[in-house]
Amino acid sequence: MILADSNILIDYYRDRNSKLAKKIDSMPLAICGIVKAEILHGAKNSEETDNLLASFSTFDLLHIDEYDYEGAGFILQTLRENGLSVPFTDVMIAFCAMKYDAQLWTNDGHFRLIQGLYPELSFYHPDIDD
Repeated sequence: MILADSNILIDYYRDRNSKLAKKIDSMPLAICGIVKAEILHGAKNSEETDNLLASFSTFDLLHIDEYDYEGAGFILQTLRENGLSVPFTDVMIAFCAMKYDAQLWTNDGHFRLIQGLYPELSFYHPDIDD
């Protein structure tokens, strides 16, 4: 399973005719609620919001429950103890990827910091030219 970070989906929504979009359209992909929220945050109007909401149904949804916030809190604590500061949203996405044993597809360097302490966080690196 592959969990897409919001930075990948932002590029996807910007150019639906790109090689990236064709790659995404041809594969099963998952998102989580944090990614949905980050994507919706960038909507310019209600029509775009409606289109984004409709498009989310094409992705598998990885659920976050109340206990996941405790897990993310432990990760945040460990990062802080090691002198690292990572946004809460990125920690939640990373936790979700680890919880579901999903590879994370991202271009965000914060996730490498998390992986430095949690090597079970794995990444997906596609060949877009396929």
